[in-house]
Amino acid sequence: MSRRADVQAVATHLHEIFPTLDATGQRLSLALYRELARGAPVALPRLASLLELRADEVGRRLQAWPGVFFDDAQRVIGYWGLTLSRSTHRLRVDGRDLYTWCAWDTLFLPALLDTKADVLSVCRGSGEPVELTVGPSAVESAHPAGLWVSFLLPETEAVRANPVASFCHYVHFFRSRDAARAWLGEHPGTFLLSLVDAYEVGRRRNRLRYGDLLALA
Repeated sequence: MSRRADVQAVATHLHEIFPTLDATGQRLSLALYRELARGAPVALPRLASLLELRADEVGRRLQAWPGVFFDDAQRVIGYWGLTLSRSTHRLRVDGRDLYTWCAWDTLFLPALLDTKADVLSVCRGSGEPVELTVGPSAVESAHPAGLWVSFLLPETEAVRANPVASFCHYVHFFRSRDAARAWLGEHPGTFLLSLVDAYEVGRRRNRLRYGDLLALA
C-alpha cells in the first residue's frame, strides 16, 4: 500500500469508528467546538439558541455521542479532542489556553475552529518540548523539524466506550524515529506518521465528517 493510500486508510478508519453525523449533527458538532474554544463551559441552551434547536434535542444528541464530557451543571467541558481541562497538549487560540486529548487533536482542530493555533506539547520519548503553529490549512511551523506522530487504529466498540483510553493515550509527538523506537516496541499495534501525513489524515477525516459544511462555515 502506498504512503498516500495509508493516509487515506487511516483517515477513513478514524472517521468510521465515530457515529455518523447527519446535517444537524454536523452543525451541532462544529458549533460546539467553536463555543468550547471560547474557553468556558458550554451550556446546552446556548447551543440550542445558536442552532435554532430545542435544548432537549441538543442534550439528547450529545448524550448519545461518545467522548462528550460535562461538568456538574451539565455544561460541556470536553468534546472529541478539545477540552478545558489541563493536559500535556496545550492549544493557544486567540490568546486563550485550551487543551487537547492527544497530539493529533492539535493538528485537525484548527481547521474546525477556522483559526491559527500555537501548540505546546512534549516528545513522548524524551520529554523534551515540542512547539508548533498550526493553521486551518497547513502546519505553519514546527520545532523541532521532522516531528512524528504515533497512531493506533482501535476497534469501533472500544472507541465508543472510551475514546481517550482506547485511542488518545497512544497518540503522541516524537522528535525523531529513534525517540519513538522504544515506546513503539512497548505498545503493539502503534505506528508512526510524519507530521505532514498526520495533518493530512486530519484534513481528510474532517472532510469525511463535515463535507461541504466546512467550506460554508
